[in-house]
Amino acid sequence: MPKKRLPSPEHADTLSLNALRSLVTGLVSEVRELSAEVTKLRAENAELREENAALRQENTRLKVENQLLRDEIARLKNLPPRPPFRPSLRWTQFTKQ
Repeated sequence: MPKKRLPSPEHADTLSLNALRSLVTGLVSEVRELSAEVTKLRAENAELREENAALRQENTRLKVENQLLRDEIARLKNLPPRPPFRPSLRWTQFTKQ
């Protein structure tokens, strides 16, 4: 169904009573539609944020597990252990975002 064209609000002072009623009714209808869409998008955004947080946590867990496995492989191959290091300031800022 094509949208009904609303009278221009720029010249509202020159509109007839029927045109003003049509304008207000149309605007109220648009606001309701947009409000429903915003509600839907907010719910979708919340779901995506939760999923993102879970994936970040899983990614961190896998990185730790991967490093533990690398360390175990190095130990089994009798390689020298990794030297201890502190993460750079830039890295810690990146991981907190």
